[in-house]
Amino acid sequence: MNDVHKVTVQIRASKGSFPGEVAIGYYCVVDGYVVLTDAAGKPLGSDKCYIGSGDAHLIACRMVRNRKGRASASFNRPISYPPLRY
Repeated sequence: MNDVHKVTVQIRASKGSFPGEVAIGYYCVVDGYVVLTDAAGKPLGSDKCYIGSGDAHLIACRMVRNRKGRASASFNRPISYPPLRY
């Protein structure tokens, strides 16, 4: 079993009364690839990135930030409901 590592990435800085926003993610290094996982080590989708001569922690931070950006674009949108009919 591979070791599961935790990363915490700042998404938006605090400003005024807004406390800021962070994203927490987990990753494993498998055969030279960084793979995003849940806290138990189960892979999340097919997101993986080749390490090469880079730092696995920094690559995982970038992947978590990009994943959060994709999710928040559709998550924090207004919901349009159809008109109610009686």
